[in-house]
Amino acid sequence: MRKGFTLIELLIVIAIIGLLATLAIVSLTSAQQKSRDAKRIADIKQLQNATELYFNEITVGSYPDPANWTEYTNNLVPIMSSMPTDPTNDATRFYIYATNDSADEYVIGTRLEDVNHPALSGDDDTNYTAVGAWLGISPVTSSVATPTTVNCSLAGVYCLSE
Repeated sequence: MRKGFTLIELLIVIAIIGLLATLAIVSLTSAQQKSRDAKRIADIKQLQNATELYFNEITVGSYPDPANWTEYTNNLVPIMSSMPTDPTNDATRFYIYATNDSADEYVIGTRLEDVNHPALSGDDDTNYTAVGAWLGISPVTSSVATPTTVNCSLAGVYCLSE
């Protein structure tokens, strides 16, 4: 009588291990995506709080000028010790800020990875490119890509505004 495993038994064990490894990787990827989206939402809320403090404590009546991201962050230095950045911060995922012409309204937004995230049901879904007072304002980003519109009605775009 021979002791040991047959080739079929070894292949079955390898297949089971491969299946378990695949499930673990998929689960980990989903958890990482949720974590990045949670950070984005928390960062946007933090930026909103800082922008409101700027309005109430520093300029009393106007929001920071959106000339560029650096200018926006410099305006918030007295309020925030460091500015948050998107976890990936690439050409498709970044934070955006814009005000209307009179600087008495603003919008802060980002794109979430999960287009069905529950937070999207409670955010601002306005298309600011269609609102006349917002035309001509160049939103600022923390990345190299600089979009020229703020459309919070797109799938997966999370926006907070005043």
